[in-house]
Formats: sequence, C-alpha cells, structure tokens
Amino acid sequence: MRERTRTAFLVALLVATFLLTAFMALRAQMAATYHRATAEKVIRDWTRVAADELARRAEAQAGFYGTYPVLQRMLAMERVPLRAELGDPTVICTFRYSAGQVIAPECPAEVRAWLEPRLAALLAAPPKPADREPLHFGARTFVYALPQDNGSISGFEVELGALVRFFGSVLETRPLIPPSVAEGRITNEVIRVRVRDGARTVFETTRKVDETLSVRLPVEEGLLRGMTVEISIDPYVAPLLVFGGIPRPLPIYMVILALTGILLFTALLQVRKERALGRLRSDFVASVSHELRTPLTQIRMFAETLLLDRVRSDEERLRALRVIDQETRRLAQLVENVLQFSRGERGTLRLVRERIDVAALVAETVELFLPIAAARDVSIVTALGRDAVASVDRDAVRQVVLNLLDNAVKYGPAGQEVQVAAERVAGMVRITVDDAGPGVPAADRKRIWRRYERLERDRERAVAGAGIGLALVRDLVKLHGGEARVEEGARGGSRFVVELPS
Repeated sequence: MRERTRTAFLVALLVATFLLTAFMALRAQMAATYHRATAEKVIRDWTRVAADELARRAEAQAGFYGTYPVLQRMLAMERVPLRAELGDPTVICTFRYSAGQVIAPECPAEVRAWLEPRLAALLAAPPKPADREPLHFGARTFVYALPQDNGSISGFEVELGALVRFFGSVLETRPLIPPSVAEGRITNEVIRVRVRDGARTVFETTRKVDETLSVRLPVEEGLLRGMTVEISIDPYVAPLLVFGGIPRPLPIYMVILALTGILLFTALLQVRKERALGRLRSDFVASVSHELRTPLTQIRMFAETLLLDRVRSDEERLRALRVIDQETRRLAQLVENVLQFSRGERGTLRLVRERIDVAALVAETVELFLPIAAARDVSIVTALGRDAVASVDRDAVRQVVLNLLDNAVKYGPAGQEVQVAAERVAGMVRITVDDAGPGVPAADRKRIWRRYERLERDRERAVAGAGIGLALVRDLVKLHGGEARVEEGARGGSRFVVELPS
C-alpha cells in the first residue's frame, strides 16, 4: 500500500511538472507572438511613412521637373507645337483650347471630344494653383497651364513611363525616414522599392522588395495616379526602429514542451518498469526462499534421523547420506547461481581463462549432477567428441552446464533421458543439452533468457524456479564471446545450444 501511494504521488508530481511547463511555454509563446506582431506593426508603420514620402516627392518632382518646363515652352509659342518640336519624352500629344474649340493636331478625335467640355469648364472657372489637378481619361493623363490673358488653355498628354525616373532621383536625395528617427542612421540605401503600373513593373531598386514586411501604396490622385508603390525596409535595421528588433519565431518553447512530454512519458514507463521489477524481485526472493527451504528441510530431516539413530539398516543409513549429499549439491548449486547472478547485476563477473578440454569438463559436471538426476529417475547420456579444447573459465562453464541440466530435469518428465554433447564445430566448441520435456514455444525463445522471466505454464504448474538460471547462462557465455540459444529438440523437447570460441 505504501509503495502504491508513493508511486501515485510520484506520477502526480510528474504530471504537475508537465502541466506547469506547458503553461509557462504557452505564456512565453503568446508573449513572443504579441511582441513579434507589435514589432512588425511598427516596422510597417515606418515603411508606410517612407512610401507616402516617396510618392509625394516623386509627384512633386514629376510636376516641377517633368511637366512644368514643357508647359512653359508651350506657352511661349503662338501655335500648338508638335511632339517632335518639343523633343521631350514626357509628351504624347499637345492641345490648346481657345475660342470654344480644341486644337490638337496629334490627339485622337475621342480625346479632343472628351477634353472640350472639361477645358471649357476650366476656362469659365479657373482653379487656384494649389487646387489644380491633372485630367484623367481612363488610363490617359493630361496636364495644362492655367488660363492666360489671351483666354486659352495649353497642355499635353503625359507619358507616365517617362516620369518613373523621378522615383530614382528621390531615393538619391534626402532620406525618406525622418533623420530624427534612429539618429539619422536609416538611409535610403536600406529601402527597397518597386513601382507597378497595373501588372507591369516600371521601376525597381537593385535589392528586391521583401514581401514579408512590405507595404503597398496605390497612388489615387495626381500625375502618378494608377501606379502602386511597394516598399520594404531591410530587416537588419529593425533594431533601430524597434527595441530588440523583430523577434524570431520561437519553436524552442514547443520543442521544450515536447521534450518535457517525452521525459514525462519516459519517467512513467520507468516507474512502471520499476514497479514490475520490484514485483519480479519479490517473486525472486520468494522463489529462492522456497528453493532453499526444500533442500534444507530434506537435509535437516535426514540429519536428525541419523543423529537420533532411527535408521533400521545400513541400507537406510546409506540412503539418508545420499539424500543429504544430493540436497547439499543442489543447495550449493543454487547458492552459486545466486552469487554469480548478483555479480552479474553489479557488473563484477570476471573470467579466469585457461586452455582446457571442454568435453572432459562436461563429463565431470554430468558426473557431479547424476545424484540429482537420479532422484527423478532421469538418465543422462553423453556424446563427447575429441579436440573440444578452448580457452575458458572452468567454473563458469561448469555453472552453465549445471544450469542447463537442472532445467532439463526440473521441467522435463520423470524417467526421461537427457542427451548431452560436446564437440568442436567450425572453430567453435559446441555444448548441447537435449531433453524430452514440453519444449519452449517459438514466441518465448528470446524472452526466457531475460532476468526473472518464467513461462506462465511453469508458474501454473508450481515448478520451483527463480528465473535467473538461463539469464546467468547467457551472461557467462557472452563473457566468453560465445552464443547461447534454444531450439526444438529431436524428440519434441528443448535443445539448448552453447557455442564457445575455441
């Protein structure tokens, strides 16, 4: 109960930590998103200021340096000059309105018809210079001079493409961003411009407009009406306009949250494994205690029989001594297994190698095990080859063989025959133990080598075992650089194979 409460508290603590991390990551992400949106708005506001200033200055220069000189020359002439006579790319065709009619030798008839009523209205009520606006007929733009003393109006149709050069001249003069901002460090060199006339680009700086933070400003009046000015400011000057500049997207918060989730999941798995390992260790202690109790009980019972002289014949005395010897061997093997397994758990298993005849060592080990096998009426048949020599740890190999024999006798039927072989095969010394038991299902042939693992059928049959014998076999064989596996035996049981480098 205490262990369950401790686990529940630990899980609750981990979940609370994850929720707190998620809340902090969410708040940080929201703050970063708000900061970024605010910074981008400030940058766009200053970009819009630059776009307005560029359009205003380009309009002023186009009027003062582009159209005004042409109008002055036209006014100095007594007749309507032709385009070729003016020699200016800004002019498409010229016109003059006088005595109720439009004189425009090069303008189309529909243009003359459209201009006549509008020029008449201008002549009747001339606008103030500040209010004078170009005339627009569809995509056509016309400029004019205010009515003169002779009662006429002169003007011409403007070639807008010839005016876009003034965007470049504006960029070469005073900064578009006021010098009071950022101590005048934001010059026109960091401003990228593109001017479109409909879908056609008519002017563009060498450095392309950054679409992510660009501003589009349609020119809705004046000479440049119909054009669209697109402007962006180089991102590297953003810190001059916004403290800290534009914060980058912060996926790191989401990454931290994801990592926290993974760590939480891993921790929960670890808690689950720890609980499972705790149960396995409890089962292990119980199994070992049970296995120890059985031989100890037998030894104590027959020792008391001998001490109290309750034997009725020499035959019974010999039988009692044999049981004590058999159970002592079993007890010694079990204790040795536990000691070796404990060393493996601590990583202190060490080998003392010597070159020996493995077949002879197997024969000697089988001889030691015969009393235990005889208790279940099990016979052991050996097939030992020649030249089965290898550099191995004598005690480790003996322990491996004893564990395999113990499993064969323990899980196989009484009266069976266990076949043991040792031979040299292709540079390896192979030891096999083949029993007539129920065998190991194919699905469990990897699992049985794990620590504390036992097949469910053996638990149901209440066969004594701690689940460490085969794990110890695997560890000892691996330390030798060999391999241990289980196969289906020739008689339907299990065939355990150990291969050691020779």
